[in-house]
Amino acid sequence: MHMHRPVSHRWAQFVTRRWGWVMVAWIVAAVVLRLAAPAWKDIAQDGDFEYLPADLTSVAGGRLLDEAFPGIRSRSQMVFVIGRDEGALKRSDEIVGLDLLRRLYHRLGEVSWQRAIAEGYSGGPPVENTASGHWIKLAREAFTNSIQIDERFYERIADELPKSEPTLTEPRMALAYWDRGHLLEQWGDAIETVEADYEAALILQPNIPSLATPIADRDLGGWSTLLDVLAWEDSIVGPRLRKEGARLAVLQLSSELAATSNIETLEAVQQLIASVERYSMDYTQPGLQVLVTGSAAVGGETLTAARDAIRYTEWITVAMILLILTVVYRAPMLVAIPMISIGFAVVVSMSLVSILTKWSMDGTVPGLDLRVFTTSRIFVVVILFGAGTDYCLFLIARLREEARQTVWPVACRNAVSNVMGALIGSALTTVLGLGTLWIAQFGKFHYTGPIIGICLLVGLLVCTTLTPAMLRALGPKVFWPTKIDIRQPARRSLLGPSSSHASSSAHGGLWGWIALVLTRYPVTALSLGGVLLIVPGIYGLLNERSVTYDLSSQLSHSAASRQGLRLMAKHFNIGEINPVTVLIVRPDDLPHDAVKKNVKQLATKLYAQPGVATVRTADDPMGDFPPDRDMGLLSGDAWRRRALQNHRIAQGYFFSEVPKLKHRLVRLDIIIEGDPFSTETASLVLNLERFLNQLAEDPESTWHGSKVLLAGTTPSIIDLRQVTLSDNRRIKIAVVVAVFLVLVVVLRRIGLSLYLIVTVLISYYATLGLTILFFRAAYGTDYVGLDWKLPLFLFVILVAVGQDYNVYLVTRVLEEQQRLGWLAALRRAVSRTGGIITACGLVMAATFFSMTASVWFPPIATFFGFPSETGAALRGIVELGFALGLGVLIDTFYVRTILVPSFIAIVGKRAAANP
Repeated sequence: MHMHRPVSHRWAQFVTRRWGWVMVAWIVAAVVLRLAAPAWKDIAQDGDFEYLPADLTSVAGGRLLDEAFPGIRSRSQMVFVIGRDEGALKRSDEIVGLDLLRRLYHRLGEVSWQRAIAEGYSGGPPVENTASGHWIKLAREAFTNSIQIDERFYERIADELPKSEPTLTEPRMALAYWDRGHLLEQWGDAIETVEADYEAALILQPNIPSLATPIADRDLGGWSTLLDVLAWEDSIVGPRLRKEGARLAVLQLSSELAATSNIETLEAVQQLIASVERYSMDYTQPGLQVLVTGSAAVGGETLTAARDAIRYTEWITVAMILLILTVVYRAPMLVAIPMISIGFAVVVSMSLVSILTKWSMDGTVPGLDLRVFTTSRIFVVVILFGAGTDYCLFLIARLREEARQTVWPVACRNAVSNVMGALIGSALTTVLGLGTLWIAQFGKFHYTGPIIGICLLVGLLVCTTLTPAMLRALGPKVFWPTKIDIRQPARRSLLGPSSSHASSSAHGGLWGWIALVLTRYPVTALSLGGVLLIVPGIYGLLNERSVTYDLSSQLSHSAASRQGLRLMAKHFNIGEINPVTVLIVRPDDLPHDAVKKNVKQLATKLYAQPGVATVRTADDPMGDFPPDRDMGLLSGDAWRRRALQNHRIAQGYFFSEVPKLKHRLVRLDIIIEGDPFSTETASLVLNLERFLNQLAEDPESTWHGSKVLLAGTTPSIIDLRQVTLSDNRRIKIAVVVAVFLVLVVVLRRIGLSLYLIVTVLISYYATLGLTILFFRAAYGTDYVGLDWKLPLFLFVILVAVGQDYNVYLVTRVLEEQQRLGWLAALRRAVSRTGGIITACGLVMAATFFSMTASVWFPPIATFFGFPSETGAALRGIVELGFALGLGVLIDTFYVRTILVPSFIAIVGKRAAANP
């Protein structure tokens, strides 16, 4: 490191001489950037499937659906489940269901009318085959459904009506009459019909003219993504949504299942359920449940849990670091200075990233490609607080040593100069290690690593400028109530020269004893240490791919969406709400009747494929009539089939009206038996895809030359698994190479650098194995595997961050070797750095463990009588926080304490024996 000393020396001299200007510069930078930066939540994006490579079948299928069915494609669903765990529904349960549906249909009418206005509707009968026409017709139908259901609801409760002031929606849907009257007036309907609706609204709520907001001015909030409502009361599709013990109402949404807007939608839905339960639940017997589930509900609750995890993580991280710094220093200013430094680092770095991301999204800076996610904030806060505190701890520890030997300004300069190499080396291993995520194909990996890297560089800059500037400004009193005196070196010991008995005791004690033991019995220490890590390491290696891609398993069983899923699964096939959408684009046009005939023949073949439960086509929109179901021409089934073909769920759904795809694109929805997230279902879908591609390649097939694409939850999971497994292999190699090269540059020892890489690899696999064992025991029968993101993030962060302490130790050994023999240098380095590296490891582990706070903090706060939100914890964040914290502890107390010093001792002895 001696060749870097002149640069670090000049840097240290500038910072400690111009300390006033340095502090002013950081204050100005923090204020300006904070004011200029957009809020994180305004630019944060989410959704796993949206960040898959564009050439994958599920992504290409999604783009084709957007192109073929513009504005009406449902990307996710929320499903209301009304049911009982045991037995059939009671007749009185219908009251609760009707109350729910009348409110839902009215919301659909409001949203559809606003969409029609956005598409240019200003009055008159709807124009056929236009977006405005579609939405205004749906609005009228929805208002009518709301009114009809409202009438039935009122008939059931009229005799027991509570004595309360009427509102716009209770006891009757006065607003639905009022809105339909306005709509019919714009439509140009008969004046008698319009006046009848107005009159009904005024009778139900005399003040409605002053209470009702014009439709265009209503803030529908979370309902704005609603596309349609399919419910058990529908005479055509209803039979598929009714069972003896449950009823379903399916909300089709335009948002992707993990879109941030689903948080607001879920909150709106939960408010609606609360209103229904408050108003109608007393009309029936206890035991009835009204729950919401579906992909968008799971996604919304997952994002809500992530938001809660961020809040808990930030506060617990700060509290833990304050506690550790207080225990380590027992000096108020030495606690305050790191916290102020990291506060500046967090504000400046996150503001900078927010500005860069906004410029990237707006195209302000051509070529800039950055995105942030809701969960990115957790990684930034945790790693920045952990690493930033470590940087400050090492600087202050070195300053304490230097202050005993020279005057304060010189001590500050020397401290910064002497630790710069170690700080830069450790920071670069982390930054470059995380930066390798840029090569990932999966967008969340691709963007997250560089974002954390940028924030860490800002943190490093703060800790090598602002922190020493504050230390220089405050002077030796920063150590108060401890007093630091300048003392001359007095004697030499096994640990090298020391200033006095007092000072030697500071680096003797436990760590001095450990240093002596390791240098006397290095082979024994290395052998025993290696064996104890290799055993769990082998288990981790064998189970590295035992992960789950089930988004719903991210939430605990107490989560409302999972409760709804369990209730629904008792009565319905879960696959019903997660179909596999098959898109076939023919190379040429065919008459519509010929296409329908070919589709019917294809459906018959698909029913013969393993795992296929239902095939939905234009001829059979709900999949109620498989080929083996006989039906007479005049039977009720035949009538229902014809009605289904003319229902709005079939119109414009199976065939596109877009000119270039008309008579060429065919759409089918296939229900696969089993859990849409399971590997067994994935295998069935892959077999189905192979079968369809074989048809497209068969010259004798009517589908020869067609392009086949699959979309939906299961195809997206298949693509996600394929991409992330590929990313895992490439990124692991890249991280190891990048960190190894940094180690070689910093340490200038190839053999030692290789050994350090091996130790963190063993540490990673041991950590993974112990984490799997822990959560297998914690979850019991509910364990389905660790979150799929955990192995990669654990690997990258442990390999990158885990080298920090090794770099600190080894650079100190190399520094001491410039004036001592290898044995004394190793002993002195271990004893001098042992305490501070341990403190740093505890800080970093504590920040990672704070990611688990959403599990244990709410119950503790509630136990002590403090208000606390008890939302659903996000298992993926909890698992990763636990694994990272455990990995850092293993690195701190095991790898750096035993494996690294004992290896250096063995190499040193051999070198001494063979000069």
